[in-house]
Amino acid sequence: MSQFGIEDFPEILQQARQGDESAFRVIYRTYHGNLLRFLRARLRSDAEDVASEVWATVAKGLPTFVGDEAAFRSWIFATARRRMIDLYRRQAVRPQVTSEVDLEDQAVTVPSAQLEIDEAVSALVANLTPEQAEIVLLRVLGGLSAKEVGVLVGKSEASVRVIQHRALAKIAENLKDDA
Repeated sequence: MSQFGIEDFPEILQQARQGDESAFRVIYRTYHGNLLRFLRARLRSDAEDVASEVWATVAKGLPTFVGDEAAFRSWIFATARRRMIDLYRRQAVRPQVTSEVDLEDQAVTVPSAQLEIDEAVSALVANLTPEQAEIVLLRVLGGLSAKEVGVLVGKSEASVRVIQHRALAKIAENLKDDA
């Protein structure tokens, strides 16, 4: 297993393209955790729904996907980002009220260790601007390069690096203040 994914990715991808459910499960298990952390840090209560939409899109588009593992990660997180934007637009047109019951139900269905990790990730990016948070999450959880993130967010690679540097400095300062 590599840092962000699967050692024999081309073979697993080919098997998944041919309809091998166990190969798709390997892909899902490898990337789902970080995808969900990214979504939870940005969305909170709708993260699982958006993740489901992302995986449905991935399953549908897998036969025509072309690229290596880095391109695959980029595709997954780009799809997640588009689904988040779609959700924001829907909510702007038809605002939803979140009740405490929804949040309690979510806590019951998610293992406590997973919740702790998700809460820690959310806390780390909580004081960042939305742009900084998105860039840091895409770089760290998505394992995307500065160039790939730049393409996703419409910024140059250099701008992504500067924003990431400032965001990480802000996180470090916040951690120092908490200590």
